[in-house]
Amino acid sequence: MESLKDMTIGILFESKEWSTFALRDHIAAMGAPVKLFDLQEDADKAELLSCSLIVNRVFASAVFRGHQKALDQMPAVIRLLQEHNVPMINPAEAHDYETSKTRVKETLAAHGILVPKSYGIFFPAQSKDNVEIPGIEYPCILKPDCGGRTSYTYIVRDRLELIESIEGSPDIRFIAEEYIRPDKGYVTRLEVIDHVCKLALKRSVTKTGLSAYHLGSEYDFYNELPGKIEDTAVRAMDLLRIEAGSMDIIENKTGFYIIDVNSVSNASEDNTEMFKFDLMKETAAYAVKIYGNLSSNKQERALSDRS
Repeated sequence: MESLKDMTIGILFESKEWSTFALRDHIAAMGAPVKLFDLQEDADKAELLSCSLIVNRVFASAVFRGHQKALDQMPAVIRLLQEHNVPMINPAEAHDYETSKTRVKETLAAHGILVPKSYGIFFPAQSKDNVEIPGIEYPCILKPDCGGRTSYTYIVRDRLELIESIEGSPDIRFIAEEYIRPDKGYVTRLEVIDHVCKLALKRSVTKTGLSAYHLGSEYDFYNELPGKIEDTAVRAMDLLRIEAGSMDIIENKTGFYIIDVNSVSNASEDNTEMFKFDLMKETAAYAVKIYGNLSSNKQERALSDRS
């Protein structure tokens, strides 16, 4: 029988960046044993199964940072964990949504949540110089179905721009979708952990028409976030089985639209000071809470076995 002292939290990662190690250090500081698993290396099954809880930090954007191996290993790792009843934050369903924006939109739309209209799905190699998407309207957004950090994301205003964008893009699954105009000049960024909206920000739209920290967007606190948006965000995360993640929303005259959802949320060290909010510490606290519940359950079973 596994003893309580042997219980460990494992963190799956593919990017040696500040947040990976910050999460580990916060978990350790909260008193839980923790170890890292770099999925750019071959997964060690025995080591993985020595953990009682796994935290998944493999980003959909890994494909654009030379970390495809980590994404490729995830299905086998997930199967292994499921076969041995090792829980993962976020669970397998959430990883499926992390790696397909199409699945996210279809699920949310099926439950009455506003998302951009989809125009088509295609692979650039099959479409160069001959892009025909029935019903497409311009301007539209072109982006990878599995991706993030606005990599290879374009606002295209006509068929010529669509073709030009495709020519400079990798041959992966792309989607074309409705352009939701950010009339207020910002995109709403929400961090949701454990069914609670922990942080609400306004992220400005840059001259490119896109909104992203690395593109130079500025942030402001969204203290007056409408309750209806907050409630919908939490509901959306529940539908997608995301226990700790983020989403981007655009508000305009016709309503508010969820334009992106991430089951692996990220922050840089300077974000922590800027936002007066430590996302990695909050994520660690949630992981340790789940770890504590698992520890309590094991202790109760151990006592029951002895009686």
